[in-house]
Amino acid sequence: MSEAAAAGRPRDTRIDEAVLDATRGLVAEVGYADLTFRAIAERAGTSVPAIRRRWASKAHLVHEAVYPTDSMVAADEVRDLRAEVRAVVERCLGNVGSPHGRRATPALMSELMADHALEVELSSRLLAGGRESLAARLAESAARGESRADVDLGLFIEMVFGTTLVAIVMRGREAVDDAWVDGLVDVIVDGIRVR
Repeated sequence: MSEAAAAGRPRDTRIDEAVLDATRGLVAEVGYADLTFRAIAERAGTSVPAIRRRWASKAHLVHEAVYPTDSMVAADEVRDLRAEVRAVVERCLGNVGSPHGRRATPALMSELMADHALEVELSSRLLAGGRESLAARLAESAARGESRADVDLGLFIEMVFGTTLVAIVMRGREAVDDAWVDGLVDVIVDGIRVR
């Protein structure tokens, strides 16, 4: 969300959540190109100006709706390398493979490739939310002797996201099942495990 959205009177988080929920539902139904602030406002029970005060553009709103900042964060109770990697893969699959994720991701990628400043801003937003937590978890794993201490966090995230995205495009969401998740987890864990 923009700094301007944070200024002024306190934000009503109920409006935020209603808008994000409406965005997820509508982008799954109509796709990114046909998604409008007016339709989102109607479904969320708010106004277009209220949405525009909170999000700088449709890309900003859809990015936040589809990719929450905790997308790469495993559940707090997970304390085992394999379980942590699996939790991250499942979270990513839940976002990218959801009906709204499948409809929004290609259009968002196109917008990001066409606008470098937007790409930097939105990619930074997503990474900022999960990078610190994921780095801490990988450091804990290294301290337990499960994984190498020199794991490239960016490469780890790119492998999970990129592989998940390509698998959904090439195989279809239904084929990206538990066996697929197990296979990807095996590859990642084998790559970062202490030898």
